[in-house]
Amino acid sequence: ILIAFSLGAMLSGLIIQDGTLRLGRRYGVALALESLLLVAAIPLFSRQQLNGALLAAMACGLQNAMVTTYSGAVVRTTHLSGMFTDLGIGLGHLLRGLPLPMRRLTLSGLIIGGFLCGGVVGTWGFRAFGYHALALPAALTGATGIGYVVHRYRALRQLRPRA
Repeated sequence: ILIAFSLGAMLSGLIIQDGTLRLGRRYGVALALESLLLVAAIPLFSRQQLNGALLAAMACGLQNAMVTTYSGAVVRTTHLSGMFTDLGIGLGHLLRGLPLPMRRLTLSGLIIGGFLCGGVVGTWGFRAFGYHALALPAALTGATGIGYVVHRYRALRQLRPRA
């Protein structure tokens, strides 16, 4: 699973090819591929095959690396240890009377809250729909990716001089 996660991160590096957020990068391709990996994992999970977990781990690595490329490693979407570390540091600063990095603490709180809400919704979705619950995040990710590709295409067309 760790190797699959790393392969997903490697795919992100191959697709996006940069460490700064910039419109025009191939984020839509990465999101669409992440969506396809999640959709492909559903039937494999349903048959209790390890390959489902491998594809899902690959999708997580792809997403985590994509977010890291445009956040400078400030934001991680697949694990929370850094967010809780930031909150702990902030509380330590508060106790010492030092200024709080509110922007960073707010971001950490939002990510933790989103992760917890996603866990609750995911649990409900799994109870209601089984492994097919992955179809919703896959569809949202895919729609976002395709939307970005369309937006990028239109923006590039507007920049080209017309003959």
